[in-house]
Amino acid sequence: MLGGLLLVFVIDAGIQLATWAFSAPLQTEHFYDLSGALTYTACFATALLDRPAAESLADLHPRQLAAAALSLVWCSRLGLFLFRRVRRAGHDHRFDDIKTSPVRFLFAFTAQTAWVWFTGLAVYIVATNPASRMPDLNALDAVGAAVWVAGFAIETIADHQKNTFKNANPSKFITSGLWAYSRHPNYFGEVTLWYGMFLLCASGFVDAWNWVAVLSPVFVTLLLYFGSGVRLLENSADKRYGHLKEYQEYKARTSIFFPLPPRAAKKDE
Repeated sequence: MLGGLLLVFVIDAGIQLATWAFSAPLQTEHFYDLSGALTYTACFATALLDRPAAESLADLHPRQLAAAALSLVWCSRLGLFLFRRVRRAGHDHRFDDIKTSPVRFLFAFTAQTAWVWFTGLAVYIVATNPASRMPDLNALDAVGAAVWVAGFAIETIADHQKNTFKNANPSKFITSGLWAYSRHPNYFGEVTLWYGMFLLCASGFVDAWNWVAVLSPVFVTLLLYFGSGVRLLENSADKRYGHLKEYQEYKARTSIFFPLPPRAAKKDE
């Protein structure tokens, strides 16, 4: 099990390092998000294929297959969406100041190595565990799968709504659809689906140390809310739209993260 996890990490770091080595001389970020999706795919496949000596692929538990399959659906959808977006835009502003420096650019790929490792940790652990030691599918698996589906749906719909809106209104900010209930519904969906994945995997933790997998949803929450997600975009939007009354009103009535009914406008005293 631990050997399988180590192999997954080596695959993770190796693909990211190779992508950096290819991208740095070209000073291009076009393959960054796509390489993340490909790395996830390779890591999930590696975890499933690295079976204990007494087991074959035919012995894989339905929980292991479900966790890997749902994760592959997620990373394929997100990777292609981000790749198409940067190709259409021509650049990703996150990399404007760092892609000209190979060392600073390497930090971005190192961060993505950590992102791939920690977000998928619950899946890697359950996938490398012996299937013979796992209990049958149960209610917790169903709850986890349902939470994952809800989170995936919210993230996908929010991304589609914003992408469609921005294509038609590149200089405006979106306030419709799911964005009327949360200023960052896509990130809420992302966090939600990883808590769902943790619940789906939980019954497949066969040793006490396996519960370290809780780092997966916690890492995603901390990173997207306090790191490169919500806070970063809030600051960017404030600089771009902060002088607009309609934006100030949107912020005042709309939850920053959890989808909630819009708050009533304050009446002038």
